[in-house]
Amino acid sequence: MKKIALLLTLIGGLAWSANAQLQQKKPVTVRIATPTVQCEKCKKRIEDYMNREEGISKVTVDYKRKVTTITYLPNRTTIDNVKTGIANAGYDADEVKANADSYKALPTCCKKPEDQ
Repeated sequence: MKKIALLLTLIGGLAWSANAQLQQKKPVTVRIATPTVQCEKCKKRIEDYMNREEGISKVTVDYKRKVTTITYLPNRTTIDNVKTGIANAGYDADEVKANADSYKALPTCCKKPEDQ
């Protein structure tokens, strides 16, 4: 009987520990300056690109204010990964500069005025 009680206690402890590890942290919402966003196409491109990234739950681009608001799960991604994702889409994100090859592939209307 003592062995069964010990075994059940052990199983319960393991189950509780596994459940605690599986619980997600609360989503984090950040605002990222995206100064190279120019138009509605830029908005759609960033939103589509970032919605495919792991851990991103919401993306809103305000191209008039040049700000992107992203909600992400901190146990699935980091703020650096989020900024890198925007840069990989071809746009500057805070201090992270756009990926040069991605920027070159943008439509003309999505490029900086001095590059058009």
